[in-house]
Amino acid sequence: MNFKLKLSFLTLLCAVIAFSACKKSSSNPSTVAPKEVATQVALNISQSLFGSLGFDLSGGLNAPSSFAVNALGGKSGSKAIFSVPGNNTQRRALTSLTNPDCGLVVDTALTFTIDDGINTATIAGTFGFSFSCTNNIVSGYNTHDNLTISLVNTSVSYTYKVVENVTLTSLNPTDDNSNISMHGTLASNGAYQLLTGTKKSGTQAFSYTLSSLIFSPVSGDIISGSASFTTSGTGANGTWNYQGTITFLGNQTAKVTINGTAYTVNLQTGAVS
Repeated sequence: MNFKLKLSFLTLLCAVIAFSACKKSSSNPSTVAPKEVATQVALNISQSLFGSLGFDLSGGLNAPSSFAVNALGGKSGSKAIFSVPGNNTQRRALTSLTNPDCGLVVDTALTFTIDDGINTATIAGTFGFSFSCTNNIVSGYNTHDNLTISLVNTSVSYTYKVVENVTLTSLNPTDDNSNISMHGTLASNGAYQLLTGTKKSGTQAFSYTLSSLIFSPVSGDIISGSASFTTSGTGANGTWNYQGTITFLGNQTAKVTINGTAYTVNLQTGAVS
């Protein structure tokens, strides 16, 4: 696992809030069509699973590489500040001297801020992870986090909350290329306020329950499994409130079913075929 709480969302911001803010407004907003919602559901869960909005599944069962679990106090550079509040008791707990990842448990708080002179962006909240081992070989991990992402500039004020509790298990711990099963829950919700022009605002929320997803680290793709979801929101192009299912088909595609109608969606581009 690569726990990538980096601020890549700065470049993805329009994609994340496109559903609400990046389209032309209507003088009489109506209910957003299920086909449009299917696109946003596919993009949102892909961002959630592959690092744009939380942990990064593409790293497989590798140990976290973005943060030092013993980090205390602050670190500055390029106007970035990373801090882990607390005292010297928040350290990795090791139960194996042969494989230091076995028994590793981290549960802590963080604040990460970047100010590039135009945007001020912050990630704050709590995150945790723990590894499981079979015969002293890492065979799985659980990650749970509760994070708030915010962005402010002269044009927009935006907040996004991410809550995740996901468990990954290798189907064959002795094979680094083994497929990985995954289950758990993902949820996110956001709100924005445009500060210039029309000064419009909007909201969106997504919640997923994952069921036996199978991830291939070789292809970097979810090859099977399903998830149920609920989503709602308001914006310049209308309002929506739907629930449905996602069936992963491999080849970066998924079938999103809403109100009995299935839409095949590219998880990378959101294109519906």
